[in-house]
Amino acid sequence: MTAPEYAAGRDQESGTAHAVPREAADGPPPWVAVCGTPVGVVQGSWAGRRGLGSADRCAECATRAPA
Repeated sequence: MTAPEYAAGRDQESGTAHAVPREAADGPPPWVAVCGTPVGVVQGSWAGRRGLGSADRCAECATRAPA
């Protein structure tokens, strides 16, 4: 899978950005990142500033869903 197939999700407690599979992100919550972390907000592309461009991104998600 490539980055456009992922949306950017955010863990509301920590603020960490996570990669959420696009097909899951397009549906209703709950959303779960590729690393298994539940996320409270899904907004933007994982390849963009809210995902891989974020200052605080999940290292496991970056490995599993690189740009």
